[in-house]
Amino acid sequence: MRPIILALVVALAPMVATAQPQPATPTLPPVIVEGSRVPDERTRTDTEAREELRRVPGGTGVVGQQAIEQSRAANLKDALDFVPGVFVQPRFGAADESQISIRGSGLRSNFHLRGLNVLIDGFPYGNADGFSDFESLELLTTKRLEVYKGANALRFGGYTLGGAINFVSKTGYDTPLIELRSAAGSFGFLKNYVGTGQVYGPFDLYVGLSDTELNGFRQHGDQIRRRAHASLGYRLAGGTTVRLDLGYVQNEENLPGALTQQEMDRNRRQRNPAASAFSEERNYDYTRAALTVRTPLSENQVLEWFTQLNYQDMDHPLSFAIIDDTTYSYGTELRYVLTTPFFGLASRLTAGFQFFGTRQIDVNFVNNRGNRGAKNKDQLNIANNIAGYLEEQLDLTSTFTAVAGGRVNYATREVRDRFLSNGNQSDAVDFFSASPRAGFVWKVAPTVQVFGNASHAYEPPALLELAAPGQIGGNLSQLAAQKSWQFEVGTRGNVGERLAWDVAVYDAELWDEIQNVNVQPFTGAPFTIPRFRNIDRSRHTGVEAGVDLLLVKDILSRIGLGRTGDTLRARAAYTWSRFVFVNDANFGDNDLPGAPRHFIQTELRYDHGSGFWMAPGLEIVPKSYFVNSENDARNDRYTLVNFKAGFEHKASGLGVFFEARNLADTHYSAAVATDDANRRFFFPGDGRSFYGGLSWRWR
Repeated sequence: MRPIILALVVALAPMVATAQPQPATPTLPPVIVEGSRVPDERTRTDTEAREELRRVPGGTGVVGQQAIEQSRAANLKDALDFVPGVFVQPRFGAADESQISIRGSGLRSNFHLRGLNVLIDGFPYGNADGFSDFESLELLTTKRLEVYKGANALRFGGYTLGGAINFVSKTGYDTPLIELRSAAGSFGFLKNYVGTGQVYGPFDLYVGLSDTELNGFRQHGDQIRRRAHASLGYRLAGGTTVRLDLGYVQNEENLPGALTQQEMDRNRRQRNPAASAFSEERNYDYTRAALTVRTPLSENQVLEWFTQLNYQDMDHPLSFAIIDDTTYSYGTELRYVLTTPFFGLASRLTAGFQFFGTRQIDVNFVNNRGNRGAKNKDQLNIANNIAGYLEEQLDLTSTFTAVAGGRVNYATREVRDRFLSNGNQSDAVDFFSASPRAGFVWKVAPTVQVFGNASHAYEPPALLELAAPGQIGGNLSQLAAQKSWQFEVGTRGNVGERLAWDVAVYDAELWDEIQNVNVQPFTGAPFTIPRFRNIDRSRHTGVEAGVDLLLVKDILSRIGLGRTGDTLRARAAYTWSRFVFVNDANFGDNDLPGAPRHFIQTELRYDHGSGFWMAPGLEIVPKSYFVNSENDARNDRYTLVNFKAGFEHKASGLGVFFEARNLADTHYSAAVATDDANRRFFFPGDGRSFYGGLSWRWR
């Protein structure tokens, strides 16, 4: 695949060099190109956001507020299903906890999130070492999701293989005085949301509150989320804006765990029987405060300063221990954007400096049938990242933009052992990297682009991976950082309203990819513990294709039933992935486990001019895929039949939606846990389910 991609780049190079404006465009005398304004990301519209992402020389995606609200809005899968290249599957049905991977990132993540930068309004979410979770993310307080696949996340200083997902939160400019939504459905699902927003001269204010409860499809699957988000903005004379964002989350969740194939076949709704005596749960309180100051230095340059503090107090009973963690994460970033022409050529320069740190008080107790036993761990975990990044987008012609940049990063990981009964486990390690990037965006027609890039990524291991229960205590040098080169070409565009597409082909060559192998801590143990290792060489290749096709317009008027402006559209997202070991000493050229080779989302959507819409759809994994590195266990293929419908009455602000999932009641495993020594690989997907809700907006 890599030679094919390089050949495509070489083939395109002469075409780019001789590219001229479209023949219909008259030749004009030379002029000095005026720099463009730098819009505020928080007040940018979805259309403006999509135009901004079209400057990125690689795969991107935008999920707007309408798409979020026309879904169940329970977890990331509800929002990201139709972004090609994004594979997200909840581990526990409608709950937040998910398996998520972009271009094979985080295949080692049998719990929570690694290998992908999740951001809230450009701020890194989670810990400084890249470890984070999902339960504090609220879709209904979000007006837009921006997806930067792979190395295309350099805009945010991103450095991981998977890229970044940026949650852009609502402000007072985006929300009416009253915004209400209530939804209910199968397996005890209930979600209520209330929001209010207003602009008072230079002030704007938004407050959003949500409550989500779920009994769960499986035993021991109860979940409760209570979330609050507030944003207060002020615009000073001269254009400087100051914004304070505050958040609070109370999370209570039971963990039903993974099953073996035999257990799932016998009763897919049961909890992990080996963990039933340990009452596995994850409960925490989370508080977040973030301050953004944005100062236009001129019409063509902006200085932005971000700072934030996150606090999490967690109680987390698992089979091997009860984890009691208190985590403080803090960071600051200075970003400079300049759009002044460079030698008469349109230019956009982005430069930034980041510091992000985490201090975690990590205490463990023996799990004595769900109760705290003796303390067996007490340590202070410290992670720090210091980074600088730079990216230049230069329009060499009116149709061709060259992009170059890079990131320099220094990271430290440290454990200070305060228990000492098992010997001193204290240690520290550091990592330094320089990651270059080069790419292009070529406008071959006014609404058609070809793009490509070659990019380096460098991902230090998380503290959890360095100090996992299955690792060698007191030795943080046992894991190397994961390194990769990504090569990508693609095209995106549209032909009027009839057809839109987004296609990317990539090859990522990896060294020291981090792998999680869950091992038994002793012979016959009913549970496993995580152990991490580096894979010498591996390769991720793939194709990401999205298409939206207008099949027919004004259907009812064609048969004499009046002018309704109705449409019938078909859309699909297809992801082909091939993730493999390369001459591995243990596994040869086997497939890396954890993700399907083919993943398809498709739907047929009818929209009526009155505001009514409906969309039957399919989710298809047409071929089984491996769940362990030996490649002797597979997750079965499946097809899900889904249906969504809704009605929005714009005059009154009233809305209603309905969603049916897995109408054929297919038995399948949605997410998987890879390389489990007890062969508990499978997280059963929900059975047939129905959801509905009402919403109202009043301005």
